Amino acid sequence: MCSKFLAVLSALGLCLDAQANYTFYFNAGNAGIPDNDPNGYQDSRNLAGVPGVISDVNVTFSISGGFNGDLYAWLSHGSGLCVLLNRVGVSSTSSVGYANAGFGLDAQQNQFTLDDQAAQDVHFYQTGSFALNGSGQLTGVWQPDGRVIDPASPPASFEAAPRSNMLGVFNGLDPNGQWTLFVADMSSGDISTLTGWSLQIEVVPEPSTFALASLGAAALMISRRRK
Repeated sequence: MCSKFLAVLSALGLCLDAQANYTFYFNAGNAGIPDNDPNGYQDSRNLAGVPGVISDVNVTFSISGGFNGDLYAWLSHGSGLCVLLNRVGVSSTSSVGYANAGFGLDAQQNQFTLDDQAAQDVHFYQTGSFALNGSGQLTGVWQPDGRVIDPASPPASFEAAPRSNMLGVFNGLDPNGQWTLFVADMSSGDISTLTGWSLQIEVVPEPSTFALASLGAAALMISRRRK
């Protein structure tokens, strides 16, 4: 009987991997990002009614104009904070970073996306294959910057800075509650505009709740077999 019980649990255990995906779009209303102002601009949104716990988060946003190497951006929720951009291109060989003007849609209307599972670090996107749209905005799917370093740090510091604040910091958290996108322009010059952003959140059932349901279902099935 014990073996039958374990077999039922194993079968039900497949359901423990069940996941659901949600996408939330936010219109930022063409918000101007203050030039040369570390106080930046932030947009906070509240989510409610999303079941389970987070297993993966991706972020998209559209920024037009400006100078990409000036921008510092993070996403926060609960106890987690992910550094999305930290003055891309700034390094020992460049004190100003990349001059491209924003982040946006590609030719197929796919949004610029930050995803921990992407192939390349957005901080050094010009060192590999990259594409710009007709407005000069970076397109494609990239790993977030993740660098835990003051954006005003010496340029050479960015190369060795730890990339410990990736999107994985949100895994295991309740998706409901406040999410905040922050963007700051750290140098004078061109103006960047945030037009919109979105969250793609993958959730799985809470382990304790699902385990109890599975055990109950397994016990019921075995009980029926005995009759």
